[in-house]
Amino acid sequence: MVGILISMKFAMLRHSPVGMRLAGWVLGAGLVLITWAGGLFAADAAVRSDVLMVIFACWFAGAALGPVTMSGAGVLRAEYFTLLPIARRRLALGLLAAVFPGIASAYLLLAGLAILTQAFAIAPATVVVAVPAALLGWALTIIVSRLIYAALGSAMRTWLGVEIAGIQFGFLIGGLLAGWMVIVQAFRTIPELIRYGLSDQLGAVLAWLPSSWPLNAVQAAAAGDWAAAFGWLGLLVVITAGLLGLAVVLLRPRLDGGTARRIRRPLGSRVLTGRRLLPATELGAVLGKELRQWWRDPWRKLEWRSGIYTGLVIGLFAYLSGSYQLAAPLSGLMIAFMICLSGCNLYGQDGSAAWLTVVGQRQGTVRADVRGRQLAMIILFGAPALIVSVLLIMLTGEHWAWPAVFAGLPALTGVASGLAILISAVAVSPGVDPRRRVGPNDAGGDLTLQANLAIWLTVLLITPTAGALVVGYLALPPWGPWLAIVVGMISGWLGYWLLGRMTISYLTDRLPTLFTRIRYGRNDDGAATGLLGSLESSAQKAEEDARAAKEKEKADRAKKRQSELTRSSG
Repeated sequence: MVGILISMKFAMLRHSPVGMRLAGWVLGAGLVLITWAGGLFAADAAVRSDVLMVIFACWFAGAALGPVTMSGAGVLRAEYFTLLPIARRRLALGLLAAVFPGIASAYLLLAGLAILTQAFAIAPATVVVAVPAALLGWALTIIVSRLIYAALGSAMRTWLGVEIAGIQFGFLIGGLLAGWMVIVQAFRTIPELIRYGLSDQLGAVLAWLPSSWPLNAVQAAAAGDWAAAFGWLGLLVVITAGLLGLAVVLLRPRLDGGTARRIRRPLGSRVLTGRRLLPATELGAVLGKELRQWWRDPWRKLEWRSGIYTGLVIGLFAYLSGSYQLAAPLSGLMIAFMICLSGCNLYGQDGSAAWLTVVGQRQGTVRADVRGRQLAMIILFGAPALIVSVLLIMLTGEHWAWPAVFAGLPALTGVASGLAILISAVAVSPGVDPRRRVGPNDAGGDLTLQANLAIWLTVLLITPTAGALVVGYLALPPWGPWLAIVVGMISGWLGYWLLGRMTISYLTDRLPTLFTRIRYGRNDDGAATGLLGSLESSAQKAEEDARAAKEKEKADRAKKRQSELTRSSG
């Protein structure tokens, strides 16, 4: 069975984008060379130990987040095999074993074997410890990587799991956007690291990370403390075995379809009950519904939390970088900016539940639905953005940023909420219906078009506010930046009202069409006219092209299998 699972994994990888595969191979090979170079060119044994600890920690973190970064390319999910008559424990172990063969795991093993540079340098006899330690560290890292990806799917059913997943995605997005701040600072310290090593405090912290345990075993053996060396190896064996047992639980398919009976009332429902906080109107009903949905729906909550943690991570990177600490107070604005990405497929995330709005439509329904969704996004993202901005300004002492925050927040929340609701209605992407979602990447379909439009249009529409701030800071200090607050408030209001109004006009006549596109993946009424019609057609064409590509891929695989059978029978 393991051989079949391995061949299935390689089949999935073969059908992933070739360019990304080649780029990954080149990048992985380069990182392996850097790892060995760090071990070979360190000044002495103590410095080499510090260098390898840092590099191994980076490999461990990269392996843990790798499947999430690549959206699980080549990862077999247990849910694929739910209906097959296979023992669940055996299937879980088979899925785990299928992870080990592959280019990525080979790179990980080669990087781990760089520990041999330290073994040969301090005591060649410690190779008898270094090789099994490297193998155990390799196995531990791969098991952790697979468990994290599986835990994301399982964790989406719990509050704590969604929080952890939000932190992971926040670090991922924040690292992509602002990780260069830390990387630049790290490159500046590489010569000092290779020459002098780490500080005692940081070295002591890294020494206790699982990624450093193989190195600890080698150094203990080199010091003649074979008991400690085998103790570290034993700890690796125990932890690896424990995680293997956890893998048997997490990697087996759930027979309940991913549902679970709730044993207590959700916290989010208590916030909006009791004393009335919202008006008893259609707008109040939609606003309450949206606030609950952003709080309860795991995928909506993941989008919300990821946006908040993205801003926090960017602020943390800027603060720790030293050179770019000036930008740290502005990281709260990134939380407001994330509205355009988190909400650009709101209607697609609702799935076939949009039918409730269609059958209940009357005068004012669409307006209340659009405005309620906009207000919910402004409340949920705007409040954390303001809190983070205030805290970072007080922490860094960069009080010059107050006008930028008070001008940027209304501009971003208004414009981003308007663009998000407009794009989610006109360019809806059905994705996976909520009742069928399983993994952390199931909430939407191909959102490339929607995300690009949301990002660049938001940047374009906040240009007046950004320009007013630049002119105020450079040409009209100290009162000029405060005048930009007026520009920001006007821009935000116009973005909120005009873009929301465009969405209301569009959905008033095309709400049933929206449901048809979500439920059946087609548009039976023809495209709308004008600019919105062009956007609708482009989104629909992107969905159709994606489906056609999948169908062509299936047909090509069927032809290939048929030709192979023909050759084998001939």
